Amino acid sequence: MIAPLSRLLFGFRGRVSRFTFWVAAAGVLAGFAVWFVFIESAFGRGPTLLLYPPLFWMLAALSVKRAHDRGRSPLCLLAGLIPILGPMWLLFELGLRVGNPGENHYGRDPLEGGDYLTVA
Repeated sequence: MIAPLSRLLFGFRGRVSRFTFWVAAAGVLAGFAVWFVFIESAFGRGPTLLLYPPLFWMLAALSVKRAHDRGRSPLCLLAGLIPILGPMWLLFELGLRVGNPGENHYGRDPLEGGDYLTVA
């Protein structure tokens, strides 16, 4: 379980489904909030700045994989830099739209259950 979780949160290859994307993003943000409160109460606000790089890395990894599931290049995430419309478009594109069915350039469909009798 550890290897797939680390691959999910830190790797930029492959695809993730909408459900996995939302659950993982919620878990990352909840974990960030818990660590933030703990570190701020114990050491003050300054050390909490160390939490931001891993947060952005994990959210970027999830977003890239979700873009892959939609058949898009990770460069589409740059749309988030456009004020108001960019983040709204990304929310719609990554969070609400169904991924491309079947295998695409970025890997196999995460919703396809592999046949456990097939030898890879």
